[in-house]
Amino acid sequence: MEQDMQVTIHIGMPKCASSTVQAHFADNDELYQSKGLLYPTRHRLKNGYRHHNPLFEPDLSPDTAVQDLLREAGRKNCARILISTERFSTDTEGHLARITAAFARQIGTKNITCLCLVRDPASMLRSSFQQFVRAGLWQVNRAKFYAETDGSISAFLQSFRAENGFDLHEYDKIIARTTKGVTAGQLLVWDIKSGPDILTRLTQHFELPAGQAPKKQNLSFPPAKIAFLRQFQQSYGQEIYQQNRAPLLRKIDLTGVPMTAEDALRDGLDISDAALDALFPTLQDGFHKALALNGQALPLVPAES
Repeated sequence: MEQDMQVTIHIGMPKCASSTVQAHFADNDELYQSKGLLYPTRHRLKNGYRHHNPLFEPDLSPDTAVQDLLREAGRKNCARILISTERFSTDTEGHLARITAAFARQIGTKNITCLCLVRDPASMLRSSFQQFVRAGLWQVNRAKFYAETDGSISAFLQSFRAENGFDLHEYDKIIARTTKGVTAGQLLVWDIKSGPDILTRLTQHFELPAGQAPKKQNLSFPPAKIAFLRQFQQSYGQEIYQQNRAPLLRKIDLTGVPMTAEDALRDGLDISDAALDALFPTLQDGFHKALALNGQALPLVPAES
């Protein structure tokens, strides 16, 4: 058993700086390896967001994946490993439990940390809807969504609830589902807008130098572009959209098309704070409950009623 190894698994949330974290640790790979922290290349995408989604390949067993990661750390003389994929927080099949169990068999439970990044729920909901229109998110069925709803952000939030049994802003419930069956020494839940910027906080946490700053990831699209992408999917369906998604995202420039904030609200591309408060009177509760989990061991102990 490799008792000195420390593993941190960044488990999400989507739209909470995940791509920024992944780009930074991939760009500073060699520097951070020299300081003893490995952001593994095994089971990591080589291009794009460079996250560890390949850990979800159906023919890859958790024990094999863990052995691969530990061997890479050994070859590179690293006693700490950081894994990052927000897919853990959207997974409903218990993959995190199996991965952490495989690590625990090798390095012990206390050496495993799960890290969850969150942000103000109102901004997360808006950003999640934009990402859903662009490429899908949270496993909401896009074909059904565009066929059966008006395609608005309100419909997206209602679709999430229908699929999951709770609301998207209820971070605490997402964390509880994600960590079901997980045994780990510690759960960290950080607000990405609290204190230092998230990269400073992470590098300080790991006692690393600042490193090379990453290029900005996931640039926001103007409302007119989101409206265009939504209309395309409503008109032509998912198969044709998927066939043409790359050029639609990269080559259609609508930055000069006027669309006011009022237009976006009217067309269901955005939602006002007042409407959010009316839909979700306890909008902030799940956020604060999630932050209260910071520092707890896993499995989580249910709160007393």
